[in-house]
Amino acid sequence: MTPAPATAHLDRARSGIREALAAWDAADLSRVEKCCQLLSTAVGDLRVFESAVRTGEVPASDEVCSTLMAVKMEVVAATRVVDACVAFHRGLAARTGEAPPVYNADGCLAEESEGLESEVHA
Repeated sequence: MTPAPATAHLDRARSGIREALAAWDAADLSRVEKCCQLLSTAVGDLRVFESAVRTGEVPASDEVCSTLMAVKMEVVAATRVVDACVAFHRGLAARTGEAPPVYNADGCLAEESEGLESEVHA
C-alpha cells in the first residue's frame, strides 16, 4: 500500500469520528448505536493506517506518530461516552422492565414500586 491509500484510511477514520460526534444524541439509543457503528468503522480504518506505518509503507515521522496518537485518543474519548450511554440505557431498561420511564409533575418517577423507591431516592 502506498502512502496515499493509507492516508485515505486515516482521513476516513477522522471523518467517521466527526460524523459520529455530529450524530450524537444521548437520549436516542438508535443514534447512539449508529455512533458506535461509525466509531467501529473508524477504528478499522485507523488500524489499516497504523499497520501501514508499522510496516514502513508510510514513513513514521514525528508528525505522523503524533497525528496517529491524537486520533486514537479521539476514538478512546468518544467510545467511552458511547459505552457509558449504552450502559445507562441498559440499566434504565432493566430497572423499568424495559418500559420507558414516566415522570409525574414533581419530576419523580411515576408508578415506582415500593422496593425501588427507597433505592432511587436514597
